[in-house]
Amino acid sequence: MPKIINILSVDFEDYFCDLPFAKWDEYENRVVETTPVLLELFSKYNVKSTFFVVGYFAEKFPKLINEIQEGGHEIASHSFSHMDLRKTSKIEIEKDLIKSFDVLENVTGEKVAGFRAPFFSIDISNSWIISFLRKHVKYDSSIFPVKSPLYGVPNAPRQIYHPSQKNFLENDENEELVEIPPLTNRILSCYNLPVAGGFYFRALPYFLIANGIKKFNHNNRPAMLYFHP
Repeated sequence: MPKIINILSVDFEDYFCDLPFAKWDEYENRVVETTPVLLELFSKYNVKSTFFVVGYFAEKFPKLINEIQEGGHEIASHSFSHMDLRKTSKIEIEKDLIKSFDVLENVTGEKVAGFRAPFFSIDISNSWIISFLRKHVKYDSSIFPVKSPLYGVPNAPRQIYHPSQKNFLENDENEELVEIPPLTNRILSCYNLPVAGGFYFRALPYFLIANGIKKFNHNNRPAMLYFHP
């Protein structure tokens, strides 16, 4: 079996991003201090990652984004204002995401290829966003195949797939857009346990995370992992 290269990603946001956007300027930015430490670790272990960047921080700290880019890491979009897409109008969503793409492309000089919704907030209620993303990016990583009070589409595919235009939860190899779900571990053949990162990296025992990665890799599938700086 060929060696599987797993996917490591960073949701590049700060501790106050769950608060109202209008108040963000009132808070101290910690990503300025934590990101260099993270980049040093990545460099030490020769790790390359995708940073899903909130556009607000790219606009405020363009040199920091350039440092990430110079380290060989990809810059993708995590929206501009970290809004919950389930609670936002279509016009506001499109405006926010386009602004994010524009800011990131101006800072990096490269076209944005990927997107991850804040709070993994793409589900059946707003699946039209997938059609919008087809026009702007090559891949998405917003659909979390879990059942959770906070987010999730439990019947979504667990593996990388191409969302069909007829049903975004079905695979269509003729579609160009790629969906890369965060890692889940199948439990008792009926429940997807989220083990991909963020809160789960902190709360779950290591063996559950390692087992989830191992099982996914055994089926010749790369695991998508994520965390925050």
